[in-house]
Amino acid sequence: MFPLIFSILWTVASTVIIATNFEGLSPFERALAVLFPLFGLFAVRTSWLHWRRRSSLRIQENDGATWYVWIELDGSERRSTRDPRDDWDSDSGGDGSGDGGGD
Repeated sequence: MFPLIFSILWTVASTVIIATNFEGLSPFERALAVLFPLFGLFAVRTSWLHWRRRSSLRIQENDGATWYVWIELDGSERRSTRDPRDDWDSDSGGDGSGDGGGD
C-alpha cells in the first residue's frame, strides 16, 4: 500500500510544483518537468495493479485440495496449488524471503 500512496503523492506534488513554475522554465526544463508527473502516473498504475492482485487472492478448498485463486495483472483469473505471494514479493525487488533484502 505504501508504493501506491507514495506514487499518488509524487504525482500530485510534482504537478503542483510544475504548474506554479512552468512559465519560468526553459524549453528543455519544461520537457524534462513533464516527465515527473508521467512517471508518477505510471507508478500509480503499476502500484494499483499489484495491490489489486494481492487483494484478490483467495483460498478455495475442492475435494481436499487447497487452491490459491487470484486475478493476475492482465485481468485473467489464475489458480495454483502453492501460495504465489513469495513469487510476487520476489518480482517487486525483494528476494522472496519477506525481509526486502537482496541477499
